[in-house]
Amino acid sequence: MSFVERTLAKKLNLLLDRPVADSGTILVEGARQVGKTTLVEQVLTKQNARVLSFNLEEDPLIRLQIDECSNFQDFEDYLVNKHRFDADSNNILFIDEAQESSRLGGFVRFFKERWSGPRVLLTGSTLSRLFRGDTRYPVGRVVVLHLNPFSFREYLEAVKATVARDALDGDWSGISVGRHKILLEHLDKFLITGGLPEIVIKNFHGEDIHELHETILAGYIQDFYRLFTESSADLAIKCLKSIASFVGSPSKLSTVIGTNPSRNSRSEVASVFRRLEEWNLVLNSEQFGPGPEASFGYHPKKYLFDTGLLRFLRETAVPSIQLSETLDSQQRRPLGGIIENQVAITIKQNTSNLSGWKQSSSGQEIDFVIKYKGQTIPIECKAALAIKTQHAKGLRSYLGKQGGTTGVIISLAPFEILSFERNITIINIPLYLVDRLLEISAI
Repeated sequence: MSFVERTLAKKLNLLLDRPVADSGTILVEGARQVGKTTLVEQVLTKQNARVLSFNLEEDPLIRLQIDECSNFQDFEDYLVNKHRFDADSNNILFIDEAQESSRLGGFVRFFKERWSGPRVLLTGSTLSRLFRGDTRYPVGRVVVLHLNPFSFREYLEAVKATVARDALDGDWSGISVGRHKILLEHLDKFLITGGLPEIVIKNFHGEDIHELHETILAGYIQDFYRLFTESSADLAIKCLKSIASFVGSPSKLSTVIGTNPSRNSRSEVASVFRRLEEWNLVLNSEQFGPGPEASFGYHPKKYLFDTGLLRFLRETAVPSIQLSETLDSQQRRPLGGIIENQVAITIKQNTSNLSGWKQSSSGQEIDFVIKYKGQTIPIECKAALAIKTQHAKGLRSYLGKQGGTTGVIISLAPFEILSFERNITIINIPLYLVDRLLEISAI
């Protein structure tokens, strides 16, 4: 399988083409196994510059030597004397798994302040650790790029489904019934496989991916064990399984440790959830209400960074759900949460925060609310294969109470625009077009 050009590669190339004074240090973050190193290495092959690269996880000696530098001048001298780095030329310094160093974070601010030629790229799955302890986050001196697993478009590229991929780039309202069916078939496989590149590649070649999912998951848990405690590692897997089992529902600590837990247990679980979010394994969506007082009491929703991993955790012991073939309403019910998880991944990639809305603790809710070009757009996720007027009931109620004229349903049905009273428009976007959400919502 040939290299898949990632959407983020264009942004990274543009940043590397800018002077360091404009861009500062480039931080490429994302969970393990999403392809950060491959992305950077492919982009760097097209740069007309000498590249000095380290991997601090694979080469602990270099990490130790960096950590022995007491200040930035020591660090620069180390690069120059040990690695022939020219701090006055157009070099590129690439440090992978940068968070493994306890000192490097303190040097980041000086890359922009002291160097005018070299550009610096740092990658890692837990870059929040780069600025641990008393090290201040270098505001204004870094640019952060977040790499997710393959999007559906990138997945189609990887499995060489070029006809289906090309359909996503055309007129979204002109996708035929036959093409819609083909896209749903590919989407069905994507939501089972997920977007972790290695898993997609092995599945493409007909290999069993169940064991690979287990191995990757074990690697995430091993990170907890290595950096924290065995009990934290045990809680981490329970937290991930809890999200997978209850995705689409409010996240409660009781789903991890049962009812009536001790204060210490609640605190420990909350801490593990925060670390999972910092490590880009979990996405958090705050839930807001009609007023700040109501919002304060709502539990957030949580999603996993990869829907394939979610399906692995959720469906290991039960039959897998098919988008088009599973028609029983009870069996299809979990599909809503699975769709919601994939939508959360895409929204998070294009906006800074995830949030939803609730009328009351037990009343109407809107899965996501986004801001775009000064407009508030409510979004609901449905597992429906055909859209009916009743599917728009919640969105119409929200728009009537909160203001606005446009709402979005993301479903498995073909593209459709529904018009209602008070100039309210509800746009049904097929899940396979979710990465064009903002573009379509602006019509």
